[in-house]
Amino acid sequence: MRWSDFGPYVMPYVLGCPEPLMVQHVRLAAIEFCRRTSCYQATLELEMQQGASQADLSPDPGTQINRVLAVGINGRSWPLVSAKQGQALLRADSPQDFCFTADNLVLHVAPVPTADQSGSVDAVLTPTITSHMLDDAVALAHLQDIAMGAVASLQQIPGQAFTDLKSAVIQQAQFNARITTVAAKMARGLVAAKMPSYTSYL
Repeated sequence: MRWSDFGPYVMPYVLGCPEPLMVQHVRLAAIEFCRRTSCYQATLELEMQQGASQADLSPDPGTQINRVLAVGINGRSWPLVSAKQGQALLRADSPQDFCFTADNLVLHVAPVPTADQSGSVDAVLTPTITSHMLDDAVALAHLQDIAMGAVASLQQIPGQAFTDLKSAVIQQAQFNARITTVAAKMARGLVAAKMPSYTSYL
């Protein structure tokens, strides 16, 4: 769904707002909503090359990884640790199986693969600031929520015909309330789906 398609849900509250400005605020609201709720999730393919301890994380164009949830390699769950823990394990030359990412761009995997390996990464995504659209399923599920966030920020712009601080406070409160509700729902789903991971030693 293109950002401009949010227009009917935003523009009636900000009459006279230029469309490019509306699009930018819808995009920013979507980024915030996806980041704070974890509602945008995807499974990414992972390819590990023989002798390489790192693999690029490559979400679809227009998206970025906000958080890695789980990693699977060669058909089994691979223990995921924090960047701090991962660096410490690397320095200690640990024999454990583990993986981590420090920047959500590159995944570090230990031990170093002795053959080409394939796997998958479950991740929380957000749109990028230069994206042109939002995934249809996410957009349709949260269209009005994201529109409220865009309206709230637009109405706070000073000196415009559509400036309305009183309405902005209401819209922002509703936006935050929906974020809390959706985030709680997503958290319950993640807990329910969480599988135990086991550390193996070589």
